[in-house]
Amino acid sequence: MEKIKNILCVYPEPAELRISALLNRHGIVVDLTEASHPDAVKAALDQPLWWDLILCDAAAFFDKGIASEIDPVRDSLEASLVLLKDSKSALRPAESLSYGAADVVDRDDVDHLLMVCEREVRNAATRKQLRALRHSVANESGGRSQFMVPTINDLSKRVHPSGGADGEAGKTEPMELDRMRTLIDGGGLTLEYQPIVAFRPEGQHRNMFETLVRLKDETGQLLLPDRFLPLAADAGWIGNIDLWICRQAIAVLEQMQSSGARDTTLFVNLSTQTLKSEKQVRAIGTFFTAAHLTPGSIVVEVKKSAFEEAGDGISRLAEMLKVKQHGVLLEDPRLDDRELLESHRALITHVKLSSATVQGLVEGAASQQALNAFVRCAHREGMQVIALAIENVALMPILFAAGIDAIQGNFTCVPNQELVYPSVTMIESAPII
Repeated sequence: MEKIKNILCVYPEPAELRISALLNRHGIVVDLTEASHPDAVKAALDQPLWWDLILCDAAAFFDKGIASEIDPVRDSLEASLVLLKDSKSALRPAESLSYGAADVVDRDDVDHLLMVCEREVRNAATRKQLRALRHSVANESGGRSQFMVPTINDLSKRVHPSGGADGEAGKTEPMELDRMRTLIDGGGLTLEYQPIVAFRPEGQHRNMFETLVRLKDETGQLLLPDRFLPLAADAGWIGNIDLWICRQAIAVLEQMQSSGARDTTLFVNLSTQTLKSEKQVRAIGTFFTAAHLTPGSIVVEVKKSAFEEAGDGISRLAEMLKVKQHGVLLEDPRLDDRELLESHRALITHVKLSSATVQGLVEGAASQQALNAFVRCAHREGMQVIALAIENVALMPILFAAGIDAIQGNFTCVPNQELVYPSVTMIESAPII
C-alpha cells in the first residue's frame, strides 16, 4: 500500500495519536489528522472523499453529536468509521453497526486496534476501486453504467441475543470423540450467519443468510466445521446435528419474521448422510412445512454428489418443501454442468458456484463465455445463481456482466453470530462515451 492513507481521529486520547507510527511499522504510510473541536470535525467532514479511515471516541460520537455530522456525508465516505471505547463500556460491534460503524474497539487493546485499522484501511481502498468500477459495466440501454455497492443493515435486533464468544480458533487438527461429545452435550453447538447479497437495489431483494454451524470449545472460541463434522459423521451423529440446525434455523427465522423482517431467507446445509435417511428427511421436511414462515424463506443446500448418492431423499424433501414454496440449492456445479440443471429442473431452485470455480474466473481457468452460458441455462430453468467465496473487487464486473443473482463471501461480510446484512445500493453514472 504505497499511497499515503489519511486517518481522521475524532476526539482522540493522547495515546491514540501514536497509531500512525505503529501502522508505519506495519508498512502502511499514514497521515493522521486530529479533530478535537466541533469546527475541526465539520471542516474535516466537508472533504469526505479525502479520508481512508475515521477513528472516533465512542463517548464523543454519542455525546457530542458526531453521528449527526457524519450522516449528511455518509454516502460520499469511502472510509470506515471505527469507534474507540473504554474497557468499562458495554458497546458491542453489532450495536455499533446500527449506527454505521464498521467496528468498536477497546482503546487499550493496541494489537486489536492496529489489526482493525489495517483491515479497514484496506477495505476503504477496495471501496474506492469498486466505486471507480461503476463505469466498467454499461447498461444495454442508454449507455449508462450501473453497479452495486454494499451497505450494512443490522437485523440482529429482531432476534434475542444468545451470547457466545467472537472469533474462531485457527487450529485444524481433529479432535477426540469424547471431547466433542462433552462440548456438544454442554450446549457448544452454535450458529453463525453469512449474508448472501443480491445484485439488486435495496427493497427489490430478500435479506438472505447462509446458516453455518460452529462448535464452542472450553474457552468459548468457535471451531470450524472441519474440526468436528467429519468426526460426527463417522460416529453417526451428523443426522441429529442436522436436525438441531434445522430447528434452530426455524426458531430464528420465525422470530425475525414475526418481528417485521418478513423477507428474510435462511439457507441451511444438509449432509448427504442425512438425505439417505427417509426418516430424517421426513422429519426435516415436516419441520419446515409446519413452521409459521413466509413462503419461500427456506432454501436447503445439498452437494452435487448427493444427487447420485441420495437422489430419492432429495426428491422426497423437495416435494415437501414445495408445499411452502421453499427451495433446494445445488452446491459446487461445474460450468459445463448444464445438462445436470436441465435434468433436475423440477428439484433445483438455486445453484451456488464453488470457490474453485470463482477462483478459476480470476486465474483464467474459467472463461466469461462459459460463465455466461451457465447462468443463461440456470435462468432458463428458473434457477437463481449465487457465487461463493467473493473476496475481492476484481470479480464484480465479471459476475455482474454474466447476470449472477447474488454473491457470498468475506468481501461483503464475514460470518457473524449477529444477523448483519449488507444490502446493495445502485450507483448509476452519466452516459459513457
